[in-house]
Amino acid sequence: MQECDKEWNISFAGCGFLMAYYCGVYCCLSERAQFLLKGVTKICGASSGALMGAVIACQMSPAKCCENLLEMSREARKCTLGAVHPSFSLLKIARNFLSRDLPDDAHLLASGRLYVSLTRVSDGKNVLVSEFDNKEDLIQALICSCFYPLYCGVIPPSYHGIRYVDGALSDNMPFSSLRNTITISPFSGESDISPYGNPFYFHEIYYNNVSIHISFINAHRVVIAFFPPEPEVLAEMCQNGYKDAFLFLQENKLLKPRSPLSELWDHIPTSKMNGNSKSILPESIKKVFCKASMMENEDIFSMKLVSCVMWCILPVEMAYIMLLRLAEWIPEMCKMTMGMIGGVWKKAFSSYLCTQKCPTLHQDSSSSKRTH
Repeated sequence: MQECDKEWNISFAGCGFLMAYYCGVYCCLSERAQFLLKGVTKICGASSGALMGAVIACQMSPAKCCENLLEMSREARKCTLGAVHPSFSLLKIARNFLSRDLPDDAHLLASGRLYVSLTRVSDGKNVLVSEFDNKEDLIQALICSCFYPLYCGVIPPSYHGIRYVDGALSDNMPFSSLRNTITISPFSGESDISPYGNPFYFHEIYYNNVSIHISFINAHRVVIAFFPPEPEVLAEMCQNGYKDAFLFLQENKLLKPRSPLSELWDHIPTSKMNGNSKSILPESIKKVFCKASMMENEDIFSMKLVSCVMWCILPVEMAYIMLLRLAEWIPEMCKMTMGMIGGVWKKAFSSYLCTQKCPTLHQDSSSSKRTH
């Protein structure tokens, strides 16, 4: 971002379970630069970035966002194969959280302000949605933006009768080219707010408008995006997001001191703000992560025991779950097939009518020439 004198945008990249980083960024901005969140013109995002955008647009608390993310990651780790286990439905859990925690007027708060990136299945083109009819309409758009093929399922969800998949597959950071857009990514790269990675990286790539340094640490982050780690790792990611956002505000002279702790942080040199610094997350966020860590440690023995047993019966469980999924997919597959057949028949009928009209027009033109 180069300037934010008149109006500015915020754009979040899709990142799966790395969303914990965004929780830290959101927490820092809400504490130290509330004017950035209140005055933002467009909040853009793809996949989990769109979820974070909805959280900000609807003014949900950072602590509640962390709580939902930790619960989702805990449910994923209960399964033998993690988030890719057929019995684990990531989008179903996300939908339940959104339905429960988003306010009833979420669509009014988000319309014209939240821009959700979608990838249209029919042609692979990117679509930005910013107007929502009701709360369920908003939730459905977010679910479509989070649907990563095969990882989340086989049949893409539909929005207003059109099927879409993860927006990160076509535009992972909407409006990133605009000078007044604050770009945020949990991968070290050239985004405005991103982890400060090793300066000696192998290469830099742009994944659908997101700058990513090719390095071992970023490769590890990609794994975490699909397979959630323990609460301690997520807590560290959240803290890193807070620190990186703080450094961005400090470098751009956007800090608004609000407490003695804030005054103290203003005098800490940038070089001393590393991963070993004392946790500076608010108490509400700390309590959420501490509670999740305690629950993890209490259940660790039972989870290990269940995991060993589940590996033994995994083939039978997989077969049973796949049959259940197949029963769910058959109606959708029939609907998709009928829709495709209907589209083909419609095009064929249109072509037939066109061929029938052309000779008639030709004959009419010929007869008119003869009369003249």
